[in-house]
Amino acid sequence: MKKIILLAGLPGVGKSTISQKISEKIWAKVLDLDDFKKIDVDPAFVANQIDPPDIRWGYYEKALKHAFSLFETTNIPVIIMDEVFHLKELREKLECLCIEKEIQVFWIEVKCPYYLVKKRLIFQNRDGHCKVPHS
Repeated sequence: MKKIILLAGLPGVGKSTISQKISEKIWAKVLDLDDFKKIDVDPAFVANQIDPPDIRWGYYEKALKHAFSLFETTNIPVIIMDEVFHLKELREKLECLCIEKEIQVFWIEVKCPYYLVKKRLIFQNRDGHCKVPHS
């Protein structure tokens, strides 16, 4: 059965790192939602505010369509997507679309202590991510 693993969590908690580690262990494809976001959202907007639900859903939907296409055209059994996924209505909508396609959905919420998040956001190169002021 086809599977999608959705890693949710605040910026800087390690979702992308964990996605890569999981993909190496289970032969999964990682789809970075930031790649889809960069196509749809003005970079100046991304750096200064949270994108509204309709914009966010636009790139979620494109990422899902791409995932569905990969399932149909490759032998990849698992796709991993990481994102904040903070809006319940978008989580539910995303999950429903997967279920309609008979794709099993697994949610993983990634958390870590705030001091580590702050350190990562300030000191790591996070192209395509919001910038956090040094305070």
